[in-house]
Amino acid sequence: MKLPAILQGEARTRFLQGIAFGAVATMAIGFMWGGWVTGESARIIRTTAETSGRMSVLVPLCVAQFTAADGALAKFKAASAYSRENIVSEFVKNVASTSMDYSFAKACATGIETELASAATKS
Repeated sequence: MKLPAILQGEARTRFLQGIAFGAVATMAIGFMWGGWVTGESARIIRTTAETSGRMSVLVPLCVAQFTAADGALAKFKAASAYSRENIVSEFVKNVASTSMDYSFAKACATGIETELASAATKS
């Protein structure tokens, strides 16, 4: 069987080098400018988007539950900025079947601070 001229001798070496260079260039361009990501990066992006979406729905509910609790706002205002998550966790145990964890309590405390700031500017 006779091989094509491109696969014989010096031409074969250049052909295989071209394939290797093309593969490396394609991967480099794909990851740098093409938006390709590794599996781990995709998992992190997905988790962040999922958490952000869930928080955007649950934080307003948490703020409403917290402000409805007796004495919660007074205790929140008196607490230091570093312990407000604990105050939120104390008054709101779960929201829409989602239990309170640190990141959720922190997001809820930020929502409460935002609501208090907007109420202060209105009055």
